[in-house]
Amino acid sequence: MTANVKNIKMNKEKWEEICFLLSESIVTAISESDFEQNIIQALRVLNWKAYSGDFQIRPSFHIGASNRITPDIVINSPEKRNLFVIEIKQPNIQLNTKFQQQLFSYMRQLKLEYGVLIGQEIQIFYDGDLTEHEDPVLLETIEFEKESEKGVKFVELFSKENFSYDSLKIFTQNSLDKINRGTEQKILWEKILSPDYELKVLELIKLDFLNKYDGEIIDNVLQGLSVNITAKNTTENGIPKIQENIYKQFESKNTKDHTRYIINGMGTKLAKNRFVLEFIRAFLKENPLDFRSLKNVFRDEYQGSTGVINKLELVETKYANKSNKRHFTGNEDILTSSDNVKFVVSTEWGKGNIENIVDLARKKGFKIEEV
Repeated sequence: MTANVKNIKMNKEKWEEICFLLSESIVTAISESDFEQNIIQALRVLNWKAYSGDFQIRPSFHIGASNRITPDIVINSPEKRNLFVIEIKQPNIQLNTKFQQQLFSYMRQLKLEYGVLIGQEIQIFYDGDLTEHEDPVLLETIEFEKESEKGVKFVELFSKENFSYDSLKIFTQNSLDKINRGTEQKILWEKILSPDYELKVLELIKLDFLNKYDGEIIDNVLQGLSVNITAKNTTENGIPKIQENIYKQFESKNTKDHTRYIINGMGTKLAKNRFVLEFIRAFLKENPLDFRSLKNVFRDEYQGSTGVINKLELVETKYANKSNKRHFTGNEDILTSSDNVKFVVSTEWGKGNIENIVDLARKKGFKIEEV
């Protein structure tokens, strides 16, 4: 038996034991604290042991001057560096976005790229520069089934002796590629359904018959024919149902608007995000308000999910593992309110939300030119 086959067999046995501990052996209404003990046993299967300092159970971390967080379990390296965080939920409750957001908070506060949510199933999340998503990305959902290849892979990646960020990065990139494959499918759908491809189909028909019929005869016949390629199970808009969500995402990302903006006739043509920053800078100079008042003026809904302005401290925490902070965070772009709160302006602007700020600027007496 080769070493690789032996390792796969060993990982499979470990996964089967984890399935027993976290699914088969537990009662339906097991409490979260009792379920935690089973998870600690499962960690021992993966060779993480509390007595040797491999993990901390409900450690308390200071955040800022007066706040603290207490995640369920934090896995440590031999050098006592935090590796990843585990959030535990009762297995009789379906994992939901509220539980995920709680895990995300711990990941961001502790500046960890990986987090694991365990309840009815296992969910693995990633928060780093391999993706531009604002929230951590769900890489994999693993059900407690003994024959699960995903489960065996989980054992391989998260066992103490095998744990490696390099291996996790390869796994992460492969998972992200699968997620992004939907966009490629959307592009292929569009190509096949385009009028140009119908002409290619006619050319293929001609090639198929050239060895039996004269080319001119085939052309004469094809001139009387048309090819109509349609998608099965389409929506009212003619979009394949299976592609509808992908289509919406693709369309929103790829419809560009290159309008520039000039504030008060200054002459500088500003891109959307820079226009928002410079308008807020100019507004603050004329109206030195406290941060709470500024948030009331530049309401979050004007931008969307990110918000127009946010405290610098919050942004640095939320996007701790991202090179793209989704805000202007250069020293010259950090603004300060009248109550001495440092804040930053969102960079996430497009034709779907910029008009909110243009309208606001004009209501506040600023002359805005669109070029």
